Amino acid sequence: MRILLLAHGPSIHTRRWATALRDRGHNILLLTAHAGEDVGIPTRVVGSPSPVRALHYWSALGAVRRELSAFRPDVTVAHFLPNYGFLAALAQARPWMLVCWGSDLLTNARLSPLHRARARYVLRRAGLIHVDAAVLAEAAVALGAPLARVWTRPWGVDAGAFERAGEPRPSRNGAEAARLLWTRQLEPVYDPETFVRALGLLKRRGFTFRATMAGDGPLRASVEAWVREEDVTREVVLEGFVGSDRLRALHREGDLYISLSRSDSTSQSLLEAMAAGLVPIVSDIAGNREWVTHRQEGYLVPVGDANALACAIAEASTDPAADAYRARAGAAVKARASFADTLDQLEAKLDALAGSGSAP
Repeated sequence: MRILLLAHGPSIHTRRWATALRDRGHNILLLTAHAGEDVGIPTRVVGSPSPVRALHYWSALGAVRRELSAFRPDVTVAHFLPNYGFLAALAQARPWMLVCWGSDLLTNARLSPLHRARARYVLRRAGLIHVDAAVLAEAAVALGAPLARVWTRPWGVDAGAFERAGEPRPSRNGAEAARLLWTRQLEPVYDPETFVRALGLLKRRGFTFRATMAGDGPLRASVEAWVREEDVTREVVLEGFVGSDRLRALHREGDLYISLSRSDSTSQSLLEAMAAGLVPIVSDIAGNREWVTHRQEGYLVPVGDANALACAIAEASTDPAADAYRARAGAAVKARASFADTLDQLEAKLDALAGSGSAP
């Protein structure tokens, strides 16, 4: 198929989708407002840079229409509703699929009546809407998306890339420092402050640990300050953004995975950690509850509760049921979140959409 992809060029998710579809023999053209790493995908940067983000994307509309006419795609795929989804709708792409990322429906669409109206406009014009969690499907339908056009399926992970090759994960008996892994960005929605505050509590209670925070973002300086305030500079390593090889190494070294999102759909980083055999300790929100039941695959903790998190970390480090949690978590990812299976389903969906060639 000829697939026109509208998405954020620098995103690792864009590169992953584009290269996977290309490797399956599809002809991909990426249109983006921001250039990313060259991975051999034909790319056009569209729009005129502007300090007003909306104007940047609005200025790309003419170029999108021209590429639709010149490239003549069998199907258009637009990632993230407020910008590329809106562009696809305004350009009257036919047929086209919207891929929602979570925050576009759970956060952005709720900012104002204008944001809500834009979301409704886009959702009603997409021929197919891909969401990665039930909570996101509910949000889409509440905003006016026809249920029949909503496809719920995790993006998925390559579970084999994260498994320990033939090596059983060593059990911990509390004598060694627990190895904690954080792989979310340092942004308010992921609540890194609660993590650092919990680490301070653990240290004051005599609990030994080593924590690695592999992520970056606008709260980097604040995180560094909180680490100093809690006197855990010796226990915490701030790695910043890491590449895929280093990320897999960190998964192999870790025991417990921590994610404290205040809002999320299906987290890719959670699926990766579950596939890698880490025990997840995550915030008790709808997106996480689709994958973790408390003391079944891991632990759920109240949003923003540092003491509850500290208690969960201490308990998980010596929990005799930890191996069972890991086994259930890994099995869930293999059964429900294989990236290869997602691609198989996606190709079938896109083929059917292209065959229909109809407007919603």
